[in-house]
Amino acid sequence: MATFQGFDHIDMRVASLAAVEPFYDAFLSALGLTKTRYMNVVAGEWNDADDTHPANAKEYYGAAEPREVADFLGVIEDGSPPSATRIAFRVSSPAELHAYRPRLLAWGARSIEWSEDMDTYPALFFEDPIGTRLELCARNPSRRQPDTPS
Repeated sequence: MATFQGFDHIDMRVASLAAVEPFYDAFLSALGLTKTRYMNVVAGEWNDADDTHPANAKEYYGAAEPREVADFLGVIEDGSPPSATRIAFRVSSPAELHAYRPRLLAWGARSIEWSEDMDTYPALFFEDPIGTRLELCARNPSRRQPDTPS
């Protein structure tokens, strides 16, 4: 059986890059994805943005070790409405969750709500400025293992 190796990247489709770019510039930078680049994405083909390929996407990524690929999140404008999908980002502690709430408000997040049971599931749920559902979660890694089927 294969072992899950984590995620390589996330492509998030949005109706308008301009409407969410300031939010993601602040939010993803605070999470450590401090490097960015503009791209052109059409029908699954990624190109560097230039005069021939106008930018319709922005990648946010962190540092990578030599000869390694950096994890990244791509925000791609393609007219898609927000979906019911939620992307959850891990933070180190419940205290860190509390520190994020005022920052999220300042960055334009909306529908900010705490988990109903912060002891069992310490999380902060919110939406970006156009309704993409997101979450910050501070679960104890030792509790991350799901029940195994019998």
